[in-house]
Amino acid sequence: MRNKTNSLIASSLIGLSLAFPVIAEEKQAEAADELVAIVNGTDLKRGTLDAVIEMAKRSRPGAQIDEKALLDDLIATEIARQEAKKSGLGEREDVKAKVENFADKLILNTWMQEKAGSLEISDEDIKAVYDERIKDMPKTEYKARHILVKTEEEGKALVKELADGKDFAELAKEKSTGPSGPKGGDLGWFKPQSMVKPFSEAVVAMKAGDVSPAPVETQFGWHVIKLEEQRDVKLPELDSMKPQLKRQLEQKEMLEYMEKLRADADVKVLMKEKAAEAPKADEKEDKEEAGEEEKSDS
Repeated sequence: MRNKTNSLIASSLIGLSLAFPVIAEEKQAEAADELVAIVNGTDLKRGTLDAVIEMAKRSRPGAQIDEKALLDDLIATEIARQEAKKSGLGEREDVKAKVENFADKLILNTWMQEKAGSLEISDEDIKAVYDERIKDMPKTEYKARHILVKTEEEGKALVKELADGKDFAELAKEKSTGPSGPKGGDLGWFKPQSMVKPFSEAVVAMKAGDVSPAPVETQFGWHVIKLEEQRDVKLPELDSMKPQLKRQLEQKEMLEYMEKLRADADVKVLMKEKAAEAPKADEKEDKEEAGEEEKSDS
């Protein structure tokens, strides 16, 4: 008895029978022409089965693939395809329209892929995009603790207690109102942009082992900060980002190419723009009130 995975795949195969010729044609160029089955005189080749196997692997990563079960599903699909062809559905106008639409999309997608693949993207272009991408990436990350309190006076009192030798972690457990308080105020490692600006600016200006000389105000309250360590961030290497950056450049050049095609095309836009609807009474009052507030603020 087949497992649930293959049963699900079988259902998908029946529903996607139109896609098989496309997949098979792509795979048969590389696969051997070995016959795996003959159904009512129609050859099923290894390339077609391999395409189905790849589809199964993509749909259920890590699942065990039963090639014999998939071949059975492929045979069932071919039998169904033959029966569907006998029914004369191919002569119906609505089916013809769908087939034409499918063919148009296939041609468009193939053209887009081949056109993008033909673009000359140099290593120098990729390196330039890489340099621009990493330019603003944080080069340093920090490990710090903090004590969060409600008022500046409380913060100043904490600074004095720490200067007198009070242990930072113990004081954080006792006085901090932040969620890190029970952990001694430990924030772990973080990059500056992950923190609110006043906090990150204070941390960046400190040296390892420093305690902020004055409490730092943010929208959350007042922070007394201790910077414990800092280290260099390992930036992503060019080779690891190269495929992604190449696609980015291809997309950019394709957009520019499409804009040029649009500029050279004879396009007549016939759709009329809808007239803006008059605001409702309550919306008009809201706008008038907003205008009065802006005047009073200025």
